[in-house]
Amino acid sequence: MIRKKDFIFQILFNFIFSAIFIWFAIDYVGSSGWGIFPVIFIFFATNDVVRGIKIIKLYQQVKKGNKP
Repeated sequence: MIRKKDFIFQILFNFIFSAIFIWFAIDYVGSSGWGIFPVIFIFFATNDVVRGIKIIKLYQQVKKGNKP
């Protein structure tokens, strides 16, 4: 069984990495303009945000006692 701390760790981990990828994209665009790397960074950031939101929804379902 997954614990509450594991859910919270995964949520924070995903949102922290999305912030890091967004920061890398902004920094790269500011110095070199748009290219393939900022697009990849934004893709990874979006992926992490979506995954974090899905884990939050799953956590809320488990907290209520419903099976996912």
